[in-house]
Amino acid sequence: MKCDTSTKPSLKGYSIKAYFKLITFSTFGILAFFISFPLPGYQVSVFGWQFGAVSGNSTMLVTHITSFIRAALWDGSFKAMPAIIWLFGIYCLIDLFLIRFDNFWCASIVTFVFSIFKILGFVLLTITAVSYYFGVYPAVFSWFFTGMESIGGANVSFFILDRILVPICIILPVTAVLLPLLADYGLVDFIGVVSRRFMRPILRLPGRAAVITVSALLANFSVGHIAANDQYKSGRMSARESIIIATCLSTVSMGFMLVLAHNTNLMHIWNAYLWSTFLIVIVVTLVGVRIYPLNKLPDTFYEGVVPVPEKEYNKHIVRYAIKEALDTATAADKYRKRAAYIMKESAVILGACVVGPTIFATAGLMLYSFTPIFTWIGYIFWPFVRIAIPASEAVTASSGAALGFLENMMPSLLVASGEWSMRTRYMLAVVPVTAVVFLASFVPCIMATSLPVKFGHLVIIWLERVVLSIIFAALISLILFPT
Repeated sequence: MKCDTSTKPSLKGYSIKAYFKLITFSTFGILAFFISFPLPGYQVSVFGWQFGAVSGNSTMLVTHITSFIRAALWDGSFKAMPAIIWLFGIYCLIDLFLIRFDNFWCASIVTFVFSIFKILGFVLLTITAVSYYFGVYPAVFSWFFTGMESIGGANVSFFILDRILVPICIILPVTAVLLPLLADYGLVDFIGVVSRRFMRPILRLPGRAAVITVSALLANFSVGHIAANDQYKSGRMSARESIIIATCLSTVSMGFMLVLAHNTNLMHIWNAYLWSTFLIVIVVTLVGVRIYPLNKLPDTFYEGVVPVPEKEYNKHIVRYAIKEALDTATAADKYRKRAAYIMKESAVILGACVVGPTIFATAGLMLYSFTPIFTWIGYIFWPFVRIAIPASEAVTASSGAALGFLENMMPSLLVASGEWSMRTRYMLAVVPVTAVVFLASFVPCIMATSLPVKFGHLVIIWLERVVLSIIFAALISLILFPT
C-alpha cells in the first residue's frame, strides 16, 4: 500500500495517554528483552523453602526473571517444576481430545500421527514425574532411568527434564507475559516503518518483523512462534511472512547458545561464536526465502480477519513511524487483557512443548546410542562437512548435524569430552542454532499454532538450512581457526 508522502504527517491530536503507553511500555519491553544489566548472586530462604543459588551475571530482565523462577521452583529444595510440567501435559491432552479434537485427529495423517506421539510423550512424562517424586517406575521402563554414556552418564528421564522441559516451561510463560510490551504499544510499528526499506528486499519480510526477529533470537524460538502466530491472526502478516519468521528466524535463545558454547569448549571465543552464528542465521534465511518451499508460500491472511498490511513511505519516514506507533498505542487494549490473551495462546503451545520433546528426545537418544541411523543420514552432509573438517572427524560432525533434527542439544554433547579440532567443535555449536527446525520441541510448538505450516515443508526447510549452515560455518571456521 503506497501512501502520499509529499507533506509531513501531523503528530497533533494524540492524547497524553497514547504517548505515555508508547514510551513507557516500549521502554519496559526494550529493557526486558534487549538491555543487559548486572545483578549480584543470591540465595533466598523463606520458611525453610531454600532457593537454589543464582550466580551473579549481567543479562536481560527476562533472563533474570527466568533464573529466579528456576532457582525457586527447581534448583532449590522446593521441586515444583515436574508437577507443573505434568499439568501442562494434562492440558495438552484436554486440547487433544476436547478443545480441538478435529484439528488433531481428523485434519491429516501428519496431525494424527503427531497426536499419537503426544499421548506416548505424556505417558513418559507421567512416569518421569512419578519416579522423581516417589522413586518408583515400571520395570519395563528401567532403560529410561539408566545412565547413558552418550549424554555424560545422565539417565534419559532426568536429562530431558532438566535440559529441555524445565527451561521451556519457565521461559515461555515469562516471555508471553512480557511480549505485549514489545508488540502491542507501537514499538513494532515504529521500527517496522524505519526498517522496511531493507527488510523487504533482503528477507522479503515486512519491517515490523525486525523486532520480533531480534526478540526471538535473544529469548527463545517459542517467542517467535507466539509473536508470528499473533501477527498472522491479527492480519498484520500473511501466511508466508509469518511462516518465514517462525521457521527461519525463531531459533534457540542466547542462553541456550551459552550452553552449546560451554559443551563445545568455545567460551573463550564467545563473541566470535555468538555474532558469527547470528550472521549465518540471517545469510541462510536470505537464501532460504528465495528457494522452495518458502518462495512458493501464498501471501494469504488468516480466515475472517481484515488484513492490515504495512504502508509504504518514501519521505518523512521517522515522522510516519511515530504516527503509526501512536495510532497503535491509541487503539491498543489494556496490557492485562493482551497478556491474558497471549498467555491463553501460549498454554496450548506449551502443552505441545512438554509432551513433544519427551518422546522425540527419548527416541533420538536411543536411536543414536544403539543404531547407526544417524550415521547413515549424516552421509548426506559429509561432502559439505569436509570443506573444513578433517576426515577423521567428518563422520562425527555429519552425524551430529543429522542428530540435531531430533534434539538440538545433543550434537554439542558429541564433542563435550575428548580431543576434537576447534572447527568440529565450532560447527556442532553453530549448526543446531542456524538449522532452526528440530522435532523435540520446535515442531510440536509451531504445529500447535494457527500457522498453516506443513510438516513436509519443515523437513525440507531443515535439510536446506543444515546444508547451507554447514557451508557457511565451514567457511567461517577456516577464518577463525586457520590451522
